[in-house]
Amino acid sequence: MVRVYFNPDYTLGFPLTGDEVKIENLQHIADVDVADVREAYEICQNTDQPWTAREEVTPNTAVAEGTRSVAPGDVLELDGEWFLVGPADFQRI
Repeated sequence: MVRVYFNPDYTLGFPLTGDEVKIENLQHIADVDVADVREAYEICQNTDQPWTAREEVTPNTAVAEGTRSVAPGDVLELDGEWFLVGPADFQRI
């Protein structure tokens, strides 16, 4: 299972590296029933339906009706390892 976190500290004007991410500030928004961060990222994109409505996703009640897609700066956790979503890949933090 991949845990999905929004990162309120990240903006395009102030991108962060993995060393600068404050885990305590992350907002847990959903769990995705997959075992791969790339697959979780793809599932967490709004397409023809909100990604929070997909059967693999267990969203927090705050985002159950839909939210933005997972984007650079957000963080995914898999098996105790944390990954910062970057513009083209993932950075282990």
